[in-house]
Amino acid sequence: MNGSNNDCARLKLVNVTGNASVNLDLEATTVDELLHQRASLNPQSTALSAWGQDISYARLQALSASVATWLINQRLQPGARVAVALPNMLAHPIACLGAIRAGLIPVCVNPLYTAQELAQVFKDAEIKAVFFFGPMAASVRHAMAEAGTGIAVHIAPGDQLGWRRPLVNWVARRRLAVQSDKVDGAVPWRKVVATRPASLGQRRPTAADQAAFMIYSGGTTGHPKGVPITHDALLFNVAQQYAALRTHLEHTAGSDYTLMLAVPLYHILGLGNLLFTLAKGGKAVLVMNPRDTKALVKEWARHRISSFPGVNTLYNSLGDSAAFRTLDFSTLKLCLGAGMPVSETTAKRWRQVTGCPITEAYGMTETGLIACNPAGTSHPGSVGLPVAGIEISLRDDADQAVAFGEGEICVRSRAVMTGYWRRPEENASAFTHDGFFRTGDIGVFDPDGYLRLIDRKKEMIICSGFKVFPSEIERVLNAHPGVMESAVVPAADDKTGEVPIAYVVRRHSTLDEAHVLAHCQEHLASYKRPRRIVFRDELPKSNVGKILRKELIAAARTEQPS
Repeated sequence: MNGSNNDCARLKLVNVTGNASVNLDLEATTVDELLHQRASLNPQSTALSAWGQDISYARLQALSASVATWLINQRLQPGARVAVALPNMLAHPIACLGAIRAGLIPVCVNPLYTAQELAQVFKDAEIKAVFFFGPMAASVRHAMAEAGTGIAVHIAPGDQLGWRRPLVNWVARRRLAVQSDKVDGAVPWRKVVATRPASLGQRRPTAADQAAFMIYSGGTTGHPKGVPITHDALLFNVAQQYAALRTHLEHTAGSDYTLMLAVPLYHILGLGNLLFTLAKGGKAVLVMNPRDTKALVKEWARHRISSFPGVNTLYNSLGDSAAFRTLDFSTLKLCLGAGMPVSETTAKRWRQVTGCPITEAYGMTETGLIACNPAGTSHPGSVGLPVAGIEISLRDDADQAVAFGEGEICVRSRAVMTGYWRRPEENASAFTHDGFFRTGDIGVFDPDGYLRLIDRKKEMIICSGFKVFPSEIERVLNAHPGVMESAVVPAADDKTGEVPIAYVVRRHSTLDEAHVLAHCQEHLASYKRPRRIVFRDELPKSNVGKILRKELIAAARTEQPS
């Protein structure tokens, strides 16, 4: 099924939807051009806000120009990869945009990664420089040593807060127990942004078909793979978002559009929403820790929020907050639910609290936005209609198009990646013979043309919107000397949607759950760690020795923690 191509006939973001109410007034073909043109049109409008600090479009351009100049002075060659291992703070988009201006490729990395996970990304991407958050210095130091990364920039919690910076950093260290270990030779952020650029408009030339960002995704195998996303793909996806969301935001002018971004910027949902906001000339309010409801409520009260993307877990926790329910939601027009299914209970309560429905959508790092529910429609359980400029084909196991019923969702558009980073064999299997990307998800179209997700073709677990792959956890478990074999399956969870449960066969009876969990804590990010360890004398297997996961999934539904 095709999304209407009329709305995305012209990529240069001029009348891209054919609707004057969402005209971007830009002719950008690259992300850095987009910022430059927006800064020229709206220099004094607020672009970013965090911790009570606002940055205008002119200031954002100036700071990113300083970062670009500093990076070029380090003699980094065009196309080199630069890791941005930061939470949602002002330095994150500034570092990314500065790297792009310098002709480099920012690699957005989860700051919660362990040292081993970080090193894996650094080595695979051949990271040449890293912008890192102070508290993760020990992990960064290990990853740099493993990958041979030679340049590091240290960002403290209070950086970019003007005269409040020393106070905030002192409080973070003393009162909040935020420990900042050292990375030898790391340059302070304040020194980088103090670099004087030759001119604000000076940029290394970049082509639209070159990578603007790289984000690591598990894809459909569980092995993290780099997804280079070109300027053309990102801007085309911005145009697709405009076409899909225009009815939601038709009465919200660009300068009045305020996004509260609690979704991390290393996730495509966060990055895509940020670029959408900058293209629109709106303001993005960055939330560092979405679990800190008190801080989120305080930040919300400072602004007139128009848009709030999130996952079921976040919507659920905020709906439980008495303080959140007292906020003013009169300007809230769009709540985009993605990353994991939104439960009917959560959606109903959210609308009762805020007056704004959750609009479910569907997309991937590899594809950008695929489908989205139009405003004013009611299709519970659906992720919506195909967005403009995309083709969706449901395929069977023989790679034949399915006319009716379920099939693997395969997509083709200018927003789809050209291939994983240095993975020729996986790229060969990731695409069909006619150029469609295989999502690994099973779906079906209803009679009205709305797409519904049925199940995941692979065994991935979706925990709070994050992809968690059993094979990765099993590799960690099986590396423990006391583990003979293991299998990880999902179990339903009211807060996170799903959690991983590990079934383990011990080599020695002395091995207990505490030791296994401690091992996982050392090697896995928190959302990947098993919530429960169940010891078995043996695992159910088929005649050929394959572990029967279905039996363990059924057991996980009924077994209670001991």
